[in-house]
Amino acid sequence: MRAHVELIHEDDYIFHAGELPYGEGKILERRLSTDEEDGSSSLSLHATADWGRGAGIPHADTEFYVVEGSLIYGGQELGPGGYVQIPKGAPMDWIRIREGSRVLHWREYGDAGFDPLTSVKETDAEGDVAVVDAEKLEWVAAPTVGPLTPLYIKLLHRDPKTGFYTRLIRAPQGWTDHRLAHHPCYEEFYTLSGRMAYNFGDIDEGTYCFRPAGVKHGHFVAETEIDWIIRSDGELINWYTTDEWVKWGGHAENYPHEHAPVISSLPVRSRSRGEWSGDGM
Repeated sequence: MRAHVELIHEDDYIFHAGELPYGEGKILERRLSTDEEDGSSSLSLHATADWGRGAGIPHADTEFYVVEGSLIYGGQELGPGGYVQIPKGAPMDWIRIREGSRVLHWREYGDAGFDPLTSVKETDAEGDVAVVDAEKLEWVAAPTVGPLTPLYIKLLHRDPKTGFYTRLIRAPQGWTDHRLAHHPCYEEFYTLSGRMAYNFGDIDEGTYCFRPAGVKHGHFVAETEIDWIIRSDGELINWYTTDEWVKWGGHAENYPHEHAPVISSLPVRSRSRGEWSGDGM
């Protein structure tokens, strides 16, 4: 189980040597959140020199998203908005990250383990790798059921069995939602650009959150147009609480009692996010 992280700014975190076995070159990582039980991790990679790794099989569902610079996967170069997803146990092709690049990297349901191959043709292992250039995707209006619209989405990947998804979300300047919501799945985001006022603290570029299932959150006001990359480990259903009492009660507006929000402990927060009153708990 990962800790509730809300909010941190990645610049407040220290660098570690990148945990990417069999890689060559220089790359550092900031550990945005980790699960020490199964190795799942959300990381921000910074290439201080060219870095690369040959083909192989990862021990976890693996994702890369280019924030700045470029990444080359199997000969295809991807700039900002480039995204690669490799299922656990599937062969992945060689990868290169150019010096000066910043890349978000996720490992889910497994650790950093990696079994090298001479090439992807060397194995009978199967699995569909997704390679997406988000810059070529159109923004699609979010469904009107749930968050107040207008919100816009670019879907990067969705698991048809579990509903696990990764997508970009954009809110225009002035977008607001005063309600408190919680979900049956976890939700995490990394802010790519823009600024938002939020009950847990200010959100701007580089701000990160990992919110376990059941944790209430809300009171959003987009001060500028703002973009996030967001991940959830299941279908993201919005359950709203109104007329809240104390810090953890209230009227269940559109969900049954058995799906009531959990009482969260204080979240992990970094110092640059400022003081927090506990609003929204």
